Amino acid sequence: MIVRPDQARIYSMGRGEARILVDAERSGGTWWLGEFREDPGYTTGLHLHPRTDEQFFVLDGVLSVYLDGQWHDLEPGTVAVVPHGTPHAQANAGKQPVRFLGSGSPCGFERFFPELHELVARLSPSDPQFGAEVTKIVSRHDTQILGPPPPRTDPA
Repeated sequence: MIVRPDQARIYSMGRGEARILVDAERSGGTWWLGEFREDPGYTTGLHLHPRTDEQFFVLDGVLSVYLDGQWHDLEPGTVAVVPHGTPHAQANAGKQPVRFLGSGSPCGFERFFPELHELVARLSPSDPQFGAEVTKIVSRHDTQILGPPPPRTDPA
């Protein structure tokens, strides 16, 4: 399989963009891959994926990932692997956009992004209802929301 950049399916995430390169259709139902840009302030709640193993590879900027009970700031070239069932969160706590490759196996979670794109088209991320709507959507895609993002407890 060869997927060129102009073949990506591009979705707005409100404070970023998902460029899905490989989805269930392209992978025969086995895995997915996307290039993501998350703008400053982007954050997810604490969550887990019951069936999906997830991987992140940072290209530019700093991706903050909450894993194993603490926040880790991942710089370019860093890989993070999150096995299914593992509580985690992610954020861009910096002042510059972060770009990374994200993938998962099995496929399925990538179907969240078209639905998020539709939500962003009708509701601003600053709207008080936005978070509740995202929770409803993501819960349909192998994601269990555990709570808000954990606070950062960086050493003084």
